[in-house]
Amino acid sequence: MSELVSNCPLCEEHGLHVMGENETQMMQCLNCGYVTTSKFIGNKETNEEYLKLTDDMKNWSKNTNDRIWIPTIMTLPVGILYPESDKDGNMKWSFAEMKDIPKEKQKDYPDGNGGFYERMYDTDNTTTYNEFFEGMLVLTEKMKDENKTPNGIKLPKLKKMVNKTD
Repeated sequence: MSELVSNCPLCEEHGLHVMGENETQMMQCLNCGYVTTSKFIGNKETNEEYLKLTDDMKNWSKNTNDRIWIPTIMTLPVGILYPESDKDGNMKWSFAEMKDIPKEKQKDYPDGNGGFYERMYDTDNTTTYNEFFEGMLVLTEKMKDENKTPNGIKLPKLKKMVNKTD
């Protein structure tokens, strides 16, 4: 699988990772958090995959360069980074850590295979960020701290950029 890093057509930052080719292409911006795949070519009115999205995802999606871009949901062993609405209906990025489920509560979380989940994303105690990049910094640090980078996944080397105004 080939990978290219380019400028994102949405945020214009050099954080767009382009993976795969033609029918299997995925473009993920690690700066703004938007993603598109070959399934999202076209416009919102006629794209079948877009029509299957939730109302929030439809509202947050953007149509650029003959592609529909949607906010990503990044799930990793240490937590999940996902979009959600704030009290005013604006999209923010929330991070929920992966937590152990206490033994006495596991019975409340059946796994569908006769057993019970032992871990879950703690969506009741999230941290909210205005920008995807802020959440990615935290997620990357947690992955490093817990040494849980899955095999084959290379997390980007992220550093906080500060805009200076003179």
